[in-house]
Amino acid sequence: MITYRRIEAHDNKTWPAILTFLSLVLLPGIALAASPEWRAPYDLAMKWFNFILLSAVIYKYGRGPMKQFLSGQKEETATELKALEDEKARYIDEINAARLQTEENQQRLLEMKDRLIAQGEAHKQAVIEQAHSQSAAMIEAARAKMETRILQAKTKLKMELADMAFEQATTRLPGLITDIDNQMFLDNYMKGMQIEQDQV
Repeated sequence: MITYRRIEAHDNKTWPAILTFLSLVLLPGIALAASPEWRAPYDLAMKWFNFILLSAVIYKYGRGPMKQFLSGQKEETATELKALEDEKARYIDEINAARLQTEENQQRLLEMKDRLIAQGEAHKQAVIEQAHSQSAAMIEAARAKMETRILQAKTKLKMELADMAFEQATTRLPGLITDIDNQMFLDNYMKGMQIEQDQV
């Protein structure tokens, strides 16, 4: 039994070699000995025979390596696809993070702009109020200075008028006052003195 199986296995492995030998050695000799009208059918039959033989050899001996190759290609393609998907996901995350950062920067810029505008308005209002207070103080100081000058001018004018009146009185009154006026001034003075004594 064991010997039969070994021979059968051995025969199964040698059949392709025997068929190849026959097709490459014996059949061309038969074709050369045949008449010319058999040449075209022979060539067609040999094409099909060679195709079938090549297909059988490829199927028998190339099926395993082809499967392994295709399996390896499938695994490699799956690995590459996984890597590409991971890279795509990473790029999408980076794009989303950049978009979020851009939105945050825009919001920060808007807040900074509003804050700067508010600070500028507050500074402007403070400068305006300071200018108003300074102008009011300057106006008040100028008014006080003018009042002082007016008072000084009035005092000076009164003194000058008094000096002029006294000067005119000293120059004109002696010629206008008579003895009767002197007596009347003397009487009025004495009456005034008498009244003061009576009050004491």
